Amino acid sequence: MGITGFIIVFLLLLALGLPIALVMLVSSTAYFLFSGNLLFLRMLPEKMFAGIDVFVLMAIPFFLLTGEIMNRAKLTDRLFDFCNLIVGRIRGGLAQVNVVSSLLFAGVTGVALGDIASQGRMFIYAMERQGYDRPFSAAITAATSLAGAIIPPSTMIIVYCAVTNVSVGAMFSAAILPGILLCLVQMTQVQWISWRRQYPKVEVEVTPKKLLLGFRDAFFAIVMPIIMIRGIIMGWFTPTEAAAACVVYSLAVGFFFLRTLKIADLGPILSVASMDTARLFFIIAGASAMSWVFAMENLPMVVKTMLAGVSTDLVTVVLLINLFFLFCGMWLDASISIILFAPVVTPLALAAGLHPVQLGIMLIVNCVLGLITPPVGNVLFAVANIAKIGVGPLTRAMLPYILSGGAIVVLIGLWPDLTLALPRAFGLIKP
Repeated sequence: MGITGFIIVFLLLLALGLPIALVMLVSSTAYFLFSGNLLFLRMLPEKMFAGIDVFVLMAIPFFLLTGEIMNRAKLTDRLFDFCNLIVGRIRGGLAQVNVVSSLLFAGVTGVALGDIASQGRMFIYAMERQGYDRPFSAAITAATSLAGAIIPPSTMIIVYCAVTNVSVGAMFSAAILPGILLCLVQMTQVQWISWRRQYPKVEVEVTPKKLLLGFRDAFFAIVMPIIMIRGIIMGWFTPTEAAAACVVYSLAVGFFFLRTLKIADLGPILSVASMDTARLFFIIAGASAMSWVFAMENLPMVVKTMLAGVSTDLVTVVLLINLFFLFCGMWLDASISIILFAPVVTPLALAAGLHPVQLGIMLIVNCVLGLITPPVGNVLFAVANIAKIGVGPLTRAMLPYILSGGAIVVLIGLWPDLTLALPRAFGLIKP
Protein backbone atom coordinates (compact mmCIF):
# COMPACT_ATOMS: atom_id res chain seq x y z
CA MET A 1 0.00 0.00 0.00
CA GLY A 2 1.34 3.41 -1.01
CA ILE A 3 0.29 6.90 -0.01
CA THR A 4 -2.70 6.74 -2.38
CA GLY A 5 -4.07 3.66 -0.65
CA PHE A 6 -3.45 5.24 2.73
CA ILE A 7 -5.43 8.36 1.76
CA ILE A 8 -8.30 6.23 0.39
CA VAL A 9 -8.53 4.25 3.64
CA PHE A 10 -8.29 7.46 5.67
CA LEU A 11 -11.10 9.20 3.76
CA LEU A 12 -13.29 6.08 3.79
CA LEU A 13 -13.01 5.69 7.57
CA LEU A 14 -13.60 9.42 8.00
CA ALA A 15 -16.76 9.18 5.88
CA LEU A 16 -17.96 6.26 8.02
CA GLY A 17 -17.87 8.54 11.05
CA LEU A 18 -15.10 6.93 13.10
CA PRO A 19 -13.42 9.16 15.69
CA ILE A 20 -10.51 10.99 14.11
CA ALA A 21 -7.93 9.37 16.41
CA LEU A 22 -9.06 5.88 15.33
CA VAL A 23 -9.13 6.96 11.69
CA MET A 24 -5.47 7.97 11.86
CA LEU A 25 -4.41 4.90 13.84
CA VAL A 26 -6.28 2.35 11.70
CA SER A 27 -5.10 4.00 8.47
CA SER A 28 -1.48 3.95 9.65
CA THR A 29 -1.77 0.33 10.78
CA ALA A 30 -3.25 -0.66 7.41
CA TYR A 31 -0.42 1.14 5.61
CA PHE A 32 2.30 -0.84 7.41
CA LEU A 33 0.33 -4.09 7.30
CA PHE A 34 -0.34 -4.11 3.55
CA SER A 35 2.91 -2.49 2.44
CA GLY A 36 4.91 -5.40 3.87
CA ASN A 37 6.69 -3.30 6.52
CA LEU A 38 5.76 -5.59 9.42
CA LEU A 39 8.88 -4.60 11.33
CA PHE A 40 7.71 -0.99 11.30
CA LEU A 41 4.27 -2.14 12.42
CA ARG A 42 5.83 -3.48 15.61
CA MET A 43 7.45 -0.10 16.18
CA LEU A 44 4.15 1.80 15.80
CA PRO A 45 3.24 1.80 19.54
CA GLU A 46 6.69 3.19 20.31
CA LYS A 47 6.18 6.01 17.79
CA MET A 48 2.76 6.79 19.26
CA PHE A 49 4.20 6.98 22.77
CA ALA A 50 7.10 9.14 21.57
CA GLY A 51 4.56 11.61 20.17
CA ILE A 52 3.04 12.24 23.60
CA ASP A 53 6.26 11.80 25.60
CA VAL A 54 7.03 15.53 25.40
CA PHE A 55 7.46 17.40 28.68
CA VAL A 56 5.68 20.58 27.63
CA LEU A 57 2.55 18.55 26.77
CA MET A 58 2.19 17.81 30.48
CA ALA A 59 0.77 21.31 30.82
CA ILE A 60 -2.35 20.28 28.88
CA PRO A 61 -4.01 18.02 31.51
CA PHE A 62 -3.34 20.64 34.20
CA PHE A 63 -4.95 23.41 32.14
CA LEU A 64 -7.94 21.20 31.33
CA LEU A 65 -8.26 20.35 35.03
CA THR A 66 -8.08 24.05 35.93
CA GLY A 67 -10.87 24.86 33.49
CA GLU A 68 -13.13 22.17 34.92
CA ILE A 69 -12.43 23.28 38.51
CA MET A 70 -13.22 26.90 37.65
CA ASN A 71 -16.39 25.83 35.89
CA ARG A 72 -17.58 23.80 38.89
CA ALA A 73 -16.68 26.69 41.18
CA LYS A 74 -19.28 28.84 39.36
CA LEU A 75 -16.70 31.27 37.97
CA THR A 76 -18.58 31.15 34.65
CA ASP A 77 -21.67 32.73 36.22
CA ARG A 78 -19.61 35.47 37.82
CA LEU A 79 -17.86 36.28 34.54
CA PHE A 80 -21.23 36.36 32.79
CA ASP A 81 -22.69 38.82 35.31
CA PHE A 82 -19.63 41.08 35.10
CA CYS A 83 -19.68 41.12 31.27
CA ASN A 84 -23.39 41.88 31.39
CA LEU A 85 -22.64 44.99 33.44
CA ILE A 86 -19.98 46.13 30.94
CA VAL A 87 -21.68 45.67 27.56
CA GLY A 88 -25.19 44.43 28.26
CA ARG A 89 -26.97 47.75 27.75
CA ILE A 90 -25.90 48.39 24.16
CA ARG A 91 -27.91 47.14 21.17
CA GLY A 92 -27.52 43.38 20.88
CA GLY A 93 -26.26 43.41 24.45
CA LEU A 94 -26.56 39.70 25.19
CA ALA A 95 -24.65 38.86 22.01
CA GLN A 96 -21.94 41.32 23.08
CA VAL A 97 -21.86 39.66 26.51
CA ASN A 98 -21.33 36.39 24.64
CA VAL A 99 -18.23 37.81 22.93
CA VAL A 100 -16.69 39.46 26.00
CA SER A 101 -17.34 36.54 28.35
CA SER A 102 -15.70 34.17 25.85
CA LEU A 103 -12.65 36.44 25.80
CA LEU A 104 -12.39 36.35 29.59
CA PHE A 105 -13.32 32.68 29.89
CA ALA A 106 -10.58 31.81 27.37
CA GLY A 107 -8.08 32.56 30.13
CA VAL A 108 -9.64 29.77 32.18
CA THR A 109 -10.23 26.88 29.76
CA GLY A 110 -7.67 27.15 26.95
CA VAL A 111 -9.89 25.21 24.53
CA ALA A 112 -12.79 26.24 22.32
CA LEU A 113 -14.92 23.25 23.29
CA GLY A 114 -14.46 24.20 26.95
CA ASP A 115 -16.20 27.49 26.25
CA ILE A 116 -18.98 25.71 24.32
CA ALA A 117 -19.48 23.13 27.05
CA SER A 118 -19.74 25.69 29.84
CA GLN A 119 -21.55 28.59 28.17
CA GLY A 120 -22.96 27.39 24.85
CA ARG A 121 -26.34 26.08 25.94
CA MET A 122 -26.90 28.99 28.35
CA PHE A 123 -26.21 31.68 25.75
CA ILE A 124 -28.06 30.11 22.82
CA TYR A 125 -31.33 29.64 24.66
CA ALA A 126 -31.08 32.90 26.60
CA MET A 127 -30.55 34.83 23.36
CA GLU A 128 -33.45 33.05 21.68
CA ARG A 129 -35.78 33.93 24.57
CA GLN A 130 -34.81 37.60 24.16
CA GLY A 131 -35.74 37.64 20.46
CA TYR A 132 -32.55 36.67 18.64
CA ASP A 133 -33.02 34.12 15.86
CA ARG A 134 -31.50 30.72 16.53
CA PRO A 135 -28.97 30.59 13.65
CA PHE A 136 -27.48 33.94 14.74
CA SER A 137 -27.41 32.87 18.40
CA ALA A 138 -25.68 29.61 17.55
CA ALA A 139 -23.27 31.24 15.08
CA ILE A 140 -22.01 33.94 17.43
CA THR A 141 -21.65 31.37 20.23
CA ALA A 142 -19.51 29.17 17.97
CA ALA A 143 -17.45 32.08 16.62
CA THR A 144 -16.70 33.60 20.04
CA SER A 145 -15.64 30.25 21.49
CA LEU A 146 -12.58 30.31 19.24
CA ALA A 147 -10.90 32.74 21.61
CA GLY A 148 -10.45 29.77 23.95
CA ALA A 149 -8.02 28.21 21.49
CA ILE A 150 -6.06 31.46 21.01
CA ILE A 151 -5.92 33.39 24.29
CA PRO A 152 -3.48 31.84 26.83
CA PRO A 153 -3.54 29.27 28.25
CA SER A 154 -4.07 27.65 24.86
CA THR A 155 -3.55 23.92 24.45
CA MET A 156 -2.95 24.43 20.73
CA ILE A 157 -0.07 26.81 21.47
CA ILE A 158 1.48 24.17 23.69
CA VAL A 159 1.16 21.58 20.90
CA TYR A 160 2.81 23.96 18.41
CA CYS A 161 5.67 24.67 20.80
CA ALA A 162 6.15 20.94 21.40
CA VAL A 163 6.66 20.20 17.68
CA THR A 164 8.68 23.31 16.76
CA ASN A 165 10.68 24.05 19.96
CA VAL A 166 9.43 27.64 20.11
CA SER A 167 9.23 29.39 23.50
CA VAL A 168 5.85 28.91 25.19
CA GLY A 169 6.18 32.26 26.97
CA ALA A 170 6.80 34.07 23.68
CA MET A 171 3.83 32.33 22.05
CA PHE A 172 1.52 33.06 24.99
CA SER A 173 2.35 36.76 24.92
CA ALA A 174 2.16 36.88 21.11
CA ALA A 175 -1.38 35.45 21.13
CA ILE A 176 -2.87 38.19 23.32
CA LEU A 177 -3.24 41.00 20.75
CA PRO A 178 -4.58 38.79 17.91
CA GLY A 179 -7.07 37.22 20.32
CA ILE A 180 -8.28 40.64 21.47
CA LEU A 181 -8.42 41.88 17.87
CA LEU A 182 -10.57 38.89 16.87
CA CYS A 183 -13.01 39.68 19.68
CA LEU A 184 -13.14 43.41 18.80
CA VAL A 185 -13.92 42.57 15.17
CA GLN A 186 -16.64 40.15 16.28
CA MET A 187 -18.13 42.82 18.57
CA THR A 188 -18.22 45.25 15.63
CA GLN A 189 -19.95 42.65 13.47
CA VAL A 190 -22.46 41.89 16.21
CA GLN A 191 -23.19 45.60 16.65
CA TRP A 192 -23.83 46.08 12.93
CA ILE A 193 -26.08 43.00 12.66
CA SER A 194 -27.93 43.94 15.86
CA TRP A 195 -28.73 47.46 14.65
CA ARG A 196 -29.76 46.13 11.26
CA ARG A 197 -32.12 43.52 12.77
CA GLN A 198 -33.06 45.61 15.81
CA TYR A 199 -32.07 43.01 18.36
CA PRO A 200 -32.88 43.93 21.99
CA LYS A 201 -30.80 45.49 24.72
CA VAL A 202 -30.35 44.01 28.19
CA GLU A 203 -32.09 46.23 30.69
CA VAL A 204 -29.64 46.21 33.58
CA GLU A 205 -28.88 49.03 35.98
CA VAL A 206 -25.20 49.93 35.96
CA THR A 207 -23.71 51.92 38.84
CA PRO A 208 -20.12 52.33 40.03
CA LYS A 209 -20.96 50.22 43.07
CA LYS A 210 -22.38 47.40 40.95
CA LEU A 211 -19.38 47.51 38.64
CA LEU A 212 -17.04 47.30 41.63
CA LEU A 213 -18.97 44.38 43.14
CA GLY A 214 -19.12 42.63 39.76
CA PHE A 215 -15.37 42.99 39.32
CA ARG A 216 -14.83 41.67 42.83
CA ASP A 217 -16.92 38.57 42.08
CA ALA A 218 -15.12 37.91 38.79
CA PHE A 219 -11.70 38.92 40.13
CA PHE A 220 -10.34 35.41 40.76
CA ALA A 221 -11.13 34.28 37.20
CA ILE A 222 -9.73 37.45 35.60
CA VAL A 223 -6.48 37.52 37.55
CA MET A 224 -5.52 33.84 37.10
CA PRO A 225 -4.28 34.03 33.46
CA ILE A 226 -2.51 37.31 34.28
CA ILE A 227 -0.57 35.66 37.11
CA MET A 228 0.20 32.63 34.93
CA ILE A 229 1.49 34.59 31.93
CA ARG A 230 3.44 36.95 34.18
CA GLY A 231 5.04 34.02 35.96
CA ILE A 232 6.14 32.38 32.71
CA ILE A 233 7.48 35.65 31.28
CA MET A 234 9.40 36.49 34.45
CA GLY A 235 10.86 32.98 34.63
CA TRP A 236 9.22 32.12 37.95
CA PHE A 237 8.10 28.77 36.58
CA THR A 238 7.96 26.72 33.39
CA PRO A 239 4.68 26.37 31.44
CA THR A 240 4.08 22.94 32.99
CA GLU A 241 4.76 24.30 36.49
CA ALA A 242 2.48 27.25 35.71
CA ALA A 243 -0.31 24.86 34.72
CA ALA A 244 0.13 22.90 37.96
CA ALA A 245 0.12 26.18 39.91
CA CYS A 246 -3.18 27.10 38.21
CA VAL A 247 -4.71 23.87 39.52
CA VAL A 248 -3.61 24.71 43.08
CA TYR A 249 -4.86 28.30 42.65
CA SER A 250 -8.27 27.21 41.34
CA LEU A 251 -8.70 24.66 44.15
CA ALA A 252 -7.81 27.30 46.75
CA VAL A 253 -10.29 29.75 45.22
CA GLY A 254 -13.08 27.18 45.02
CA PHE A 255 -12.63 25.66 48.49
CA PHE A 256 -11.42 28.53 50.68
CA PHE A 257 -12.25 31.90 49.08
CA LEU A 258 -15.53 31.37 47.22
CA ARG A 259 -16.48 28.16 49.06
CA THR A 260 -18.41 26.94 46.03
CA LEU A 261 -16.58 23.61 45.80
CA LYS A 262 -17.15 20.52 47.91
CA ILE A 263 -15.10 17.38 48.33
CA ALA A 264 -17.83 15.50 46.45
CA ASP A 265 -17.13 17.67 43.37
CA LEU A 266 -13.59 16.34 42.99
CA GLY A 267 -14.73 13.00 41.53
CA PRO A 268 -16.71 14.50 38.61
CA ILE A 269 -14.01 17.14 38.06
CA LEU A 270 -11.23 14.55 37.77
CA SER A 271 -13.42 12.30 35.62
CA VAL A 272 -14.21 15.00 33.03
CA ALA A 273 -10.65 16.38 32.95
CA SER A 274 -9.07 12.92 32.62
CA MET A 275 -11.42 11.93 29.79
CA ASP A 276 -10.72 15.19 27.93
CA THR A 277 -6.99 14.68 28.43
CA ALA A 278 -7.10 11.06 27.27
CA ARG A 279 -9.10 12.05 24.19
CA LEU A 280 -6.63 14.79 23.24
CA PHE A 281 -3.53 12.67 23.89
CA PHE A 282 -5.03 9.82 21.85
CA ILE A 283 -5.43 12.26 18.96
CA ILE A 284 -1.80 13.40 19.34
CA ALA A 285 -0.62 9.76 19.43
CA GLY A 286 -2.61 8.99 16.28
CA ALA A 287 -1.20 12.07 14.57
CA SER A 288 2.32 10.91 15.49
CA ALA A 289 1.68 7.56 13.80
CA MET A 290 0.27 9.33 10.76
CA SER A 291 3.24 11.70 10.58
CA TRP A 292 5.55 8.65 10.51
CA VAL A 293 3.67 7.38 7.45
CA PHE A 294 4.07 10.78 5.81
CA ALA A 295 7.78 10.78 6.64
CA MET A 296 8.28 7.35 5.06
CA GLU A 297 6.51 8.53 1.91
CA ASN A 298 8.58 11.75 1.98
CA LEU A 299 5.34 13.73 1.86
CA PRO A 300 6.71 16.71 3.84
CA MET A 301 9.39 17.23 1.20
CA VAL A 302 6.78 16.93 -1.55
CA VAL A 303 4.61 19.60 0.09
CA LYS A 304 7.62 21.81 0.77
CA THR A 305 8.80 21.54 -2.85
CA MET A 306 5.30 22.20 -4.16
CA LEU A 307 4.89 25.35 -2.05
CA ALA A 308 8.45 26.61 -2.51
CA GLY A 309 8.30 26.10 -6.25
CA VAL A 310 5.55 28.69 -6.61
CA SER A 311 7.19 31.79 -5.10
CA THR A 312 9.27 33.11 -2.22
CA ASP A 313 7.43 36.44 -2.08
CA LEU A 314 6.10 37.11 1.44
CA VAL A 315 2.51 37.86 0.40
CA THR A 316 2.35 34.82 -1.87
CA VAL A 317 3.88 32.52 0.77
CA VAL A 318 1.45 33.79 3.45
CA LEU A 319 -1.54 33.23 1.17
CA LEU A 320 -0.33 29.77 0.06
CA ILE A 321 0.36 28.57 3.61
CA ASN A 322 -2.99 29.84 4.83
CA LEU A 323 -4.92 28.27 1.94
CA PHE A 324 -3.12 24.98 2.57
CA PHE A 325 -3.87 25.00 6.31
CA LEU A 326 -7.44 26.15 5.74
CA PHE A 327 -7.97 23.13 3.48
CA CYS A 328 -6.35 20.84 6.07
CA GLY A 329 -8.50 22.39 8.80
CA MET A 330 -11.64 21.47 6.89
CA TRP A 331 -10.74 17.78 7.21
CA LEU A 332 -8.38 17.39 10.15
CA ASP A 333 -8.46 18.35 13.79
CA ALA A 334 -6.59 21.61 14.41
CA SER A 335 -3.94 19.97 16.61
CA ILE A 336 -3.34 17.30 13.97
CA SER A 337 -2.74 19.92 11.26
CA ILE A 338 -0.20 21.63 13.52
CA ILE A 339 1.62 18.39 14.36
CA LEU A 340 1.76 17.13 10.79
CA PHE A 341 2.45 20.25 8.76
CA ALA A 342 3.85 23.03 10.97
CA PRO A 343 7.40 21.60 10.76
CA VAL A 344 6.92 21.22 6.98
CA VAL A 345 6.08 24.86 6.22
CA THR A 346 8.45 26.39 8.78
CA PRO A 347 11.58 26.50 6.51
CA LEU A 348 9.58 28.07 3.69
CA ALA A 349 8.01 30.64 6.03
CA LEU A 350 11.36 31.58 7.59
CA ALA A 351 12.92 31.99 4.15
CA ALA A 352 10.11 34.40 3.23
CA GLY A 353 10.77 36.51 6.33
CA LEU A 354 8.22 35.22 8.85
CA HIS A 355 9.28 34.89 12.49
CA PRO A 356 8.64 31.43 14.06
CA VAL A 357 6.38 33.03 16.71
CA GLN A 358 4.50 35.01 14.07
CA LEU A 359 4.11 31.87 11.96
CA GLY A 360 2.84 29.90 14.96
CA ILE A 361 0.08 32.39 15.82
CA MET A 362 -0.93 32.63 12.15
CA LEU A 363 -1.21 28.85 11.85
CA ILE A 364 -3.09 28.51 15.13
CA VAL A 365 -5.69 31.15 14.24
CA ASN A 366 -6.02 29.54 10.81
CA CYS A 367 -6.53 26.08 12.30
CA VAL A 368 -8.99 27.51 14.80
CA LEU A 369 -11.17 28.60 11.87
CA GLY A 370 -11.25 24.95 10.83
CA LEU A 371 -13.19 24.23 14.03
CA ILE A 372 -16.20 26.10 12.62
CA THR A 373 -15.97 24.98 8.98
CA PRO A 374 -17.53 21.83 7.53
CA PRO A 375 -17.16 18.96 7.03
CA VAL A 376 -15.22 18.08 10.23
CA GLY A 377 -15.53 21.20 12.42
CA ASN A 378 -15.76 20.02 16.04
CA VAL A 379 -17.17 23.30 17.34
CA LEU A 380 -19.56 23.54 14.39
CA PHE A 381 -21.14 20.17 15.15
CA ALA A 382 -21.10 20.70 18.91
CA VAL A 383 -23.04 23.96 18.58
CA ALA A 384 -25.40 22.49 15.97
CA ASN A 385 -26.15 19.67 18.40
CA ILE A 386 -26.77 22.05 21.33
CA ALA A 387 -28.92 24.45 19.32
CA LYS A 388 -30.80 21.66 17.49
CA ILE A 389 -30.10 23.34 14.16
CA GLY A 390 -28.88 22.06 10.80
CA VAL A 391 -25.23 22.46 9.86
CA GLY A 392 -26.21 24.27 6.63
CA PRO A 393 -28.13 27.17 8.24
CA LEU A 394 -25.50 27.43 10.97
CA THR A 395 -22.65 27.61 8.43
CA ARG A 396 -24.45 30.35 6.47
CA ALA A 397 -24.94 32.37 9.66
CA MET A 398 -21.25 31.99 10.48
CA LEU A 399 -19.90 33.16 7.12
CA PRO A 400 -19.25 36.77 8.29
CA TYR A 401 -17.17 35.51 11.22
CA ILE A 402 -15.26 33.03 9.05
CA LEU A 403 -14.43 35.79 6.55
CA SER A 404 -13.30 38.24 9.25
CA GLY A 405 -11.21 35.50 10.86
CA GLY A 406 -9.56 34.79 7.53
CA ALA A 407 -8.73 38.47 7.12
CA ILE A 408 -7.11 38.51 10.58
CA VAL A 409 -5.05 35.43 9.70
CA VAL A 410 -3.62 37.18 6.63
CA LEU A 411 -3.05 40.36 8.67
CA ILE A 412 -1.02 38.38 11.21
CA GLY A 413 1.20 37.09 8.43
CA LEU A 414 1.77 40.52 6.89
CA TRP A 415 2.00 42.68 10.05
CA PRO A 416 4.75 41.30 12.32
CA ASP A 417 4.19 43.78 15.18
CA LEU A 418 0.70 42.41 15.80
CA THR A 419 2.26 39.26 17.20
CA LEU A 420 5.86 40.24 17.98
CA ALA A 421 5.38 43.55 19.82
CA LEU A 422 4.56 42.03 23.23
CA PRO A 423 7.22 39.26 23.15
CA ARG A 424 9.83 41.90 22.25
CA ALA A 425 8.60 44.22 24.99
CA PHE A 426 8.92 41.40 27.54
CA GLY A 427 12.37 40.42 26.26
CA LEU A 428 11.22 36.96 25.13
CA ILE A 429 12.53 37.36 21.58
CA LYS A 430 15.28 39.51 20.13
CA PRO A 431 14.29 43.04 18.98
